[in-house]
Amino acid sequence: MLNFEVKKQNFLNCLSIVQGATEKRGYLPILSNLLIENIGKNTIKISATDLEISIITYCKTEIIEEGKVAVNSKKIYNIIKEFPESQDKDDIYINFKENDSGIVIVNYKKTVFKLTTVPAIDYPTIINFKSEDSFNINLKILKKLINNVIFSTALNEETKRNLTGVFFVLVNLGGQDYLRLVATDGHRLALTQAEIIYNSNKKNEGIYNVLKNGVIIPKKILNEVLKLDNKSDFVDILINSNNIFFNFDEKFDGLDNLDIPIKGTELISRLIEGKFPDYQTVIPKDNYKTSIINTKNLFNSIKRVSLLAEEKSHSIEFNFNGNNLLIKTVNTGVGEASDELDIQYGDKPISIKLNSRYIMDFILNIPDENINAKFNTIYTPFVIEPFAGDNENKNKAAEIIGVFMPMRY
Repeated sequence: MLNFEVKKQNFLNCLSIVQGATEKRGYLPILSNLLIENIGKNTIKISATDLEISIITYCKTEIIEEGKVAVNSKKIYNIIKEFPESQDKDDIYINFKENDSGIVIVNYKKTVFKLTTVPAIDYPTIINFKSEDSFNINLKILKKLINNVIFSTALNEETKRNLTGVFFVLVNLGGQDYLRLVATDGHRLALTQAEIIYNSNKKNEGIYNVLKNGVIIPKKILNEVLKLDNKSDFVDILINSNNIFFNFDEKFDGLDNLDIPIKGTELISRLIEGKFPDYQTVIPKDNYKTSIINTKNLFNSIKRVSLLAEEKSHSIEFNFNGNNLLIKTVNTGVGEASDELDIQYGDKPISIKLNSRYIMDFILNIPDENINAKFNTIYTPFVIEPFAGDNENKNKAAEIIGVFMPMRY
């Protein structure tokens, strides 16, 4: 029967990490639980799965008796959260013990909780695949890439299942491997990329070959990646024909000198089946009209004008005329709004109707002072990318591109 003592904050942090992988709709009750088991003499392994994604993490403890137990994820998290905070530098220690009746007793001093359990043997087995064939990427860069595109994924519509995730694909630019992420919902598209390090000499085999063709990764697991507050600098990524595996190779506080090797937090997900659209045909290659616009000013202007935009369409109009951009909206029965910006534009006047939310979602992730807005007609894609100017990175591969289909008049 599992029995251990653990620091409240360490335990709470680990329980927080796995919450996103538990089933909350009640289709299979056992999936609302998480599995806790001892690994060695001073570590517990906490696993959660909803059969689509799985999360595994490890926590430093003092094991009194070995075992494994499955308890309700939300209940145990809320219980640990409500124990008092420590009053000094030393965290409080909570006792977690399963008795002979299969009841888990969680207590600190005079506060006692008793939780029913489900048989640990009935808990689903989580896939575990190991390979030296992987690539790694800086965790901060990976989070940035995900943030740059994830908002452009489609909602969970069965008819657009292949658009509900982010497309990961390996591209070679100037002899250097880039990890490219693309997301689209059919009305907008976001593309971003960064250099990666490939951990094998077996190029054109294994994961390298899979990535050249590209895989679609569910938005749900990527949101869990964004939530992690890990101390690791890099994340290892493994992919097979059906799953993706993220290994955050970190050492949590207090996990030094263990009697077993600890890999860190692991996130596992099924890949989305289906073919991702040919996104490259959507991005115009030439014959652009081009305008240079201050990023912050554009965002603030759209935010102001969109206050009166229609709630369903979020429609605003961009009017380019000389070095002036007029942004306006008319909402019948509500009112109208307009704002003007100084820009750089030297082509024929043109008016383009766009979704204000889509534009703001995208430029919110651009740290550059100015953006390039590129367009041809009122019906062809409207493209936004950072303006490099005379910067030394001007000739480097573009790090982020947004493509938006104009709205009809």
